[in-house]
Amino acid sequence: MRFDPAPLRTAAIAAAAFLALRIVYRLVFGGLGGRIVLVDLPTLRLGGPFAMVRLFGPVSLDGIGGAVVGALPFAALILAFGVLAAVVDLRRLLAAWARRGPGRSIARALGIAVATMPSLAASFHDARRAAALRGERGGPALLVPVFERTIERALALAASLEVRGFGARRRLDGRCEAPVRLAGAAFAHEPGGVPVLHDVTFALPPGRLVLVTGPTGSGKSTLLRAVNGLFGHFDGGAQSGVVEVGGLDRASVPPRECAGFVGAVGQFPRDGFAGRTVAGELGLALALRGVDPVIVAARAAEAAAAVGVAGLLERLVDELSAGEAVRVGIGAAILERPIVLTVDEPLAELDAVGRALVVDLLDRLAHEAGVCVLVAEHRVEALARVADLELAIDAGHVVERMPQGAVGDPLPPAATAPSTGGTIASGSGPVNATAPTSAADSDALSDTVPGLAEPAPARLEVDGVDLRRDDRVVVAGARFAVSAGEVLAVTGPNGAGKSSLLDAIADGVDGVRIDGEPLPRRVRERRERVALVPERLDTLFTTDSVAAECHRADRRHRRPGGSGTGPDTFARFAGLLGEAAGTTSLVGGLPGRPDRPGSADRLDRLAAAHPRDLSGGERLCLALAIQTAGAPHVLLVDEPARGLDAAARSLVARALGRLAADGTAVVLATHETGFARSVATSARRIEQGALGPAVAVVDAMGTSR
Repeated sequence: MRFDPAPLRTAAIAAAAFLALRIVYRLVFGGLGGRIVLVDLPTLRLGGPFAMVRLFGPVSLDGIGGAVVGALPFAALILAFGVLAAVVDLRRLLAAWARRGPGRSIARALGIAVATMPSLAASFHDARRAAALRGERGGPALLVPVFERTIERALALAASLEVRGFGARRRLDGRCEAPVRLAGAAFAHEPGGVPVLHDVTFALPPGRLVLVTGPTGSGKSTLLRAVNGLFGHFDGGAQSGVVEVGGLDRASVPPRECAGFVGAVGQFPRDGFAGRTVAGELGLALALRGVDPVIVAARAAEAAAAVGVAGLLERLVDELSAGEAVRVGIGAAILERPIVLTVDEPLAELDAVGRALVVDLLDRLAHEAGVCVLVAEHRVEALARVADLELAIDAGHVVERMPQGAVGDPLPPAATAPSTGGTIASGSGPVNATAPTSAADSDALSDTVPGLAEPAPARLEVDGVDLRRDDRVVVAGARFAVSAGEVLAVTGPNGAGKSSLLDAIADGVDGVRIDGEPLPRRVRERRERVALVPERLDTLFTTDSVAAECHRADRRHRRPGGSGTGPDTFARFAGLLGEAAGTTSLVGGLPGRPDRPGSADRLDRLAAAHPRDLSGGERLCLALAIQTAGAPHVLLVDEPARGLDAAARSLVARALGRLAADGTAVVLATHETGFARSVATSARRIEQGALGPAVAVVDAMGTSR
């Protein structure tokens, strides 16, 4: 019999919280009176139809005891469930129930609910953090992002469990000689809808690495989910034509029945993790089938070795880095040795080292293990060297061609060795992001890069900031300064401390000054000085339309729409998108009327759209507009290029350049050195918490920007 203390600990906390809430309830509604009075609070009676309601009153020792005794049965029930969950693997029981017996759909739903529950605390924490970043206290508005995030997590978990065979009544085998065949296939998001992809025809043999490319929203994920079965059986999409995987008709066979020969890794692998540890996650597919735990452990160890995470089997999945999470996701997908594997944008969150590890892993799976691997990815150059075929999507058509592009150049020595000064040279030329030419950063920058102008007065100063997490040093003695109009890129690998440094600046830890003064303690006042756009920027959105988000930001900063000293938030959003003509200052004046054909119609559509329905670049521009509604002096942006295609990166680079041109000091954290070259005026590299000296960013002509 196993013993997992986590459910028992959670149940004990929940039981104690229930007891405390019961006492508070009795206190508020005047039910703690008795013989031994501890505190005699004044009694308040409501009027009108609530005249029978009495608030507060005396608080006695025996009254508290009575409240506790009354709540004990419910608290004991909560604790009993915790004990049961600690000694019994509920997921295995639910998996067995979902395979046979009555109420299989109920068992599947309960299984998803059990797997989703642990993420509620994380969702609430993220929502509270986002409220603080917006300059709000929280309150009922927290429920919207928590609810949306919980639904997203539940859907991702349900999809992950589906492709790993949860609830399958039968197990089918596919023909390895015919992994994927599509003929005249078309895919629409709903029956009768306009096809996203049409007349799709191709056949893929085993042992091929196939790169699926196209701009954001072109249908890359749709094609992958059509192959792994989620599009038609989980997303509710409509498909026509021939779609065969392993020789089986994809339309008639749900993913859970093909889990033995089709593996899938989603765009955000962490959201699909159902195990607590790496070992539990890797072995989940076999555990769901009721395989003996000894065999499950052995196969999980085998998969871990195959993907390079053998030393992480006992680590909690919440503690994995982005690169480790992707490799664990791939390991879980190949546990049953599939003949087809779909992987959706595995490189989006990874640094150069992480990308190289994942590319090598996918290369070996295809060309050594014989798996037919389909990878949707914006980073064509990273996979072009190992890919056998490219399926390029353009305007709904899928075109077969040889992989385009070449492997990206390694970082220049100045960017990879922070111990020496230098510059980060751009490639074919920077994106015209209207970045300012101020190169002021700090004394270190002047010493490092000879010939630069004397540093301008610093708007942001970071002096000796140290951060620790548990026993680990996250940031060690960070020192730098950023002037008005400057864009500083903090680069470095995943886990180096970039996000932690930005969080520390936003929170105003000791050593952080803006315009020579420490940050205010009040959150609202702090956000008037410094704003942060977090990596998970969707947590900033709490309403159901772009217009409502912008109006909320205007009210938060006491700016009536269009009548304040600067542009209202929606006008700022339009300006960042480049949809307003004649805009010279996003802070000091309102954008003019759009003069391009269709601009007004597009803005109307954007205003009515749900924030989460925007493209990646548009969402980031909306977050920038919301967070700069109070005209902060310093703007911090965490991983602005994550998961964006080239067009969206250019849009975001121009938006950041516009904000900097208005005098905002911008600090962005990114492992995308190409993006940093397109917008930054200077850069610093951080590794293992140590921040290196500044390097100037130069264009192709060697001129510092």
